[in-house]
Amino acid sequence: MIFQDPLTSLNPLYRIGDQIIETIRTHSNLSESAARRRAIDLLAEVGIPAPEKRIDGYPHEFSGGMRQRVVIALAICAEPELIIADEPTTALDVSVQAQIIALIKRLGRDHGTAVMLVTHDMGVIAETCDRVAVMYSGRIAEIGPVQEVVRNPLHPYAKGLMGAIPTLAGEDKRLVQIPGSMPRLSAIPPGCPFNPRCAFAFDRCHVERPEPIRQGTQSVACHLFEPAKETAA
Repeated sequence: MIFQDPLTSLNPLYRIGDQIIETIRTHSNLSESAARRRAIDLLAEVGIPAPEKRIDGYPHEFSGGMRQRVVIALAICAEPELIIADEPTTALDVSVQAQIIALIKRLGRDHGTAVMLVTHDMGVIAETCDRVAVMYSGRIAEIGPVQEVVRNPLHPYAKGLMGAIPTLAGEDKRLVQIPGSMPRLSAIPPGCPFNPRCAFAFDRCHVERPEPIRQGTQSVACHLFEPAKETAA
C-alpha cells in the first residue's frame, strides 16, 4: 500500500531504515545486516541520493517527494504482486508528481507488480493506466481501456467528468457542470445512485439498480444501454 500522505504513513519516531528493515525481515529470513543492505539498495532504486547515509535519517528530514519515495520502497520491499496507490501524488507539486508516477510505472514493470491507482486526476490516469474504472457512490459506473473511457465515455457521470476537464483546443465555451452533489453513503437513493443528478433518468432508474452491461471493450452500469426487449406479436 502506498498512502496519500507519506508524512503520516511513516512513523516519525523511527529512522526510515529501521522501518524498511523491519518490513523486510517480517517478510523474509534475512539477517539484520543483509536486510540493511537490501534497504539501502531499495532506497537507491527509488532515487534517494546517498542512500547509505540517508537510511539513518528521520522522516521529517526528508522532503515530501523523498518521503513518498521512501513509502514506495516500503511498498516494494516484500515483492508484492499488487500495489495499491491511494492518491500518491496529491501532496506533491506538479514536477515531483511526474517523477513519482514515472517511478511507480518503472518499478511495477521491473518487479512484475500490478498497480491499482486510486485518484481523481484524469491526467495521471491517462498517463499511467491501462484500464480505468469510474466509480460513483462506492460502485463501478463504467470500466474499460483508459483511452476508450477518456475519449468515448458512456455513463452520464463519466461524460460529466470528462466534460469538466479544460482543454487547450481554443474553444470558447463553458465546462460541463454536473448538477447536485454526491449523496452520503448512509443515504444513497434507491435504483441508480446517480439518478437525482442525471438528465437522462427515467422511471426504471429510480427503482432498479443497473448492473454492468458490455458495450464493446467497455462495461457500463446504466439502464440506457439495456437491450430493448422484444414484445410479443
